[in-house]
Amino acid sequence: MKLDPGRLPGLLARGALPIAVAVAVQSAGNLAFHAAVGRLLDADAYGALGTVLAAMMMLGVPLGAVQTAASALVAEHGLSRASARRTLRLVALWSLGPALAVLACAPLLRDYFHLAGPAEAAQLAPYLMIAAVVAAARGLLLGARRVGAVAVTYLVATAVRLALGLALVVPFGVSGALAATVLAELAALLVAAGPLRHPDGAGTPGALRLGAVAHAGFAVTGLFLFSTVDLLLARHHLRDGSSGAYIAAATVAKTVLALPAGIMAAVFPRLLAGWLRPGRGRVLATGGLAVAGPALLGAAVIVAVPSLVLRLLYGDGYTDADGLVRALAGVAALTSLVTVLTYAALARRARTLVIPWLGAALEVALIETWHDSAAQIALCSAAALVPTLLLMLVLEARVWARPTAQLGPAGAEEARSAATAA
Repeated sequence: MKLDPGRLPGLLARGALPIAVAVAVQSAGNLAFHAAVGRLLDADAYGALGTVLAAMMMLGVPLGAVQTAASALVAEHGLSRASARRTLRLVALWSLGPALAVLACAPLLRDYFHLAGPAEAAQLAPYLMIAAVVAAARGLLLGARRVGAVAVTYLVATAVRLALGLALVVPFGVSGALAATVLAELAALLVAAGPLRHPDGAGTPGALRLGAVAHAGFAVTGLFLFSTVDLLLARHHLRDGSSGAYIAAATVAKTVLALPAGIMAAVFPRLLAGWLRPGRGRVLATGGLAVAGPALLGAAVIVAVPSLVLRLLYGDGYTDADGLVRALAGVAALTSLVTVLTYAALARRARTLVIPWLGAALEVALIETWHDSAAQIALCSAAALVPTLLLMLVLEARVWARPTAQLGPAGAEEARSAATAA
């Protein structure tokens, strides 16, 4: 599988750059948000906040499947005002049931994560509905190649979250910081609604298929569980300041995954198109470099000066967490490779999509067995990463390295099905 670095500038120029810049700003804003509220809240309260924010992210990740499906819908049928309204209404309806379920479970979530009250957990419900519709709106715009408009939604959401977060965290504590996050998503939706009301072209009627959303959702949910479940378990098992230290270290470390996730949105269509063509190994290798390269570079910087990063963001409260930052930054950087290989499996609709789920299950089992300290939980996360990444490399990269002629009838039919679905 040969690497072709010359393809990287073209990859960035054809859609990745605006999203990459917006996600980079969003990541910096996320760090600033955590740094600000981390200084204003005590360690235990910050641990509670970080856990609920991680849960918000976990609820939002399956919505990436909605975004992908909406984008494919517009790519096939075009974008019209009627189809946009129909899609947004349908997604809102789909998310209503899960949102009500989360609301009903708020007392249980309060007890499990040791929150101050059910109101903090209850904010997950409106976040889920708003984030679902935002994901659909962004997908519609991406399908219409309105990449700049999508980038603006990220920038506006970041600005609103920072401004309201600082204003609300002082009088309302954790609940205020969470409310700022919900309102930031609402602001993003209002921005996306503008270009959707006046689409550039006329589209033909098309329906968003729940089956297509479910298939993509299986992939991205397993991937996100694999990369984030340690934060939730750390809050459950660790007490007092230990959970806050883990959340702080993990927030710094996992930030290196944000920019690769944005670039992945541009790489994935290339994987879909390249799977059936000669040189598909180069497509995977080039996409892997575009996605994992920034993650590895960011992790190297964090590993070199963890104490400085922690001090700049959180002051002197978490300076003893530099070892955690190093370990978790390395885990996050290598997880970006799992991300690329998972999307490669999604591009060819392969059964290897189950591997991140197996990795997440292994991570949960290890942490449930060894969780006496933050260091133990970080080591368990690393121990789950190693076999997951190796298995994905053996099973997925090997297939992409084969010449197209070696697919065979069954493989060719699978490839044609994947291309048709795309």
